[in-house]
Amino acid sequence: MNKFLVAALLALAGGIMLTSASTSNDDLDGKAGASGAPNEVTCATTDCHNTYALNSGTGSITISSPNLTNWTYVPGATYTISVTVAQTSINLFGLCFEALKPNGDNAGTLHAGTGTQIKNKTVGGFQLHAITHNNNTGASANSHTFTFTWDAPTTDIGDITFYVAGLAANANGNEIGDRVYSTSQVVTSGSVGLDEIMANNHSIVVFPNPTSSLLQFDPNSISSLVDEAIVLDGEGKEVSRLSKNNWNINGSTSSISVEHLPAGAYTLCFTAKGRVVSNSNFLKTGK
Repeated sequence: MNKFLVAALLALAGGIMLTSASTSNDDLDGKAGASGAPNEVTCATTDCHNTYALNSGTGSITISSPNLTNWTYVPGATYTISVTVAQTSINLFGLCFEALKPNGDNAGTLHAGTGTQIKNKTVGGFQLHAITHNNNTGASANSHTFTFTWDAPTTDIGDITFYVAGLAANANGNEIGDRVYSTSQVVTSGSVGLDEIMANNHSIVVFPNPTSSLLQFDPNSISSLVDEAIVLDGEGKEVSRLSKNNWNINGSTSSISVEHLPAGAYTLCFTAKGRVVSNSNFLKTGK
């Protein structure tokens, strides 16, 4: 191996790293502890991809979630998270994503998706878990979206912050000339756990109960501010969510379909601006 190649590999080991060559070398995967969270760095501030200042290019990085409504979480629920790194004329992208409590510890549990993995690093006394890219899995024209899942904490722990840094690499075989972008997103608790729901919110009548398909209720028995119906399983985990606009409303009766759920005991919760305001237990039969 020539001296230039050895030097290049050593330089890449400091942060989020990509290369245009195919290799299984762990140094070419993404790195934990480089999300830009407090007490952390990004690759733009280390001796890695630091040709340009952080967020100084024409590209972007965004966090989105199809079922994390208004950036509020239900304790114990599982959410799909997508991170998109974009820059015109770039064909290789990477990331480092973390979900953290205000004290810097992990918040909830991350699960890797296609093209990503979990990597660990001790930061501020905590063993942090990060979603990072696998070598060359962010190869696509002009942008790449990495998708994975996040289990919210099983209890209400208050605000959580998602931190992410993304790399737009020119794939020239070294770290020179690449761009690094970062962003963050605060996620607030939208409700309390199942025990607290049962203790602090009033119940409504749902019918038929048990049911094998449709669950019906009187829309006048819930607050006019209600905007979503959420179904929790027996462990308090979210298994279904449906906005008010998608309810089947017919006069004094509304219904939602639970036909897709396996048989078991559930709780139907109604939320207003991310807060649970009423609920009812029901049994699902069949399937």
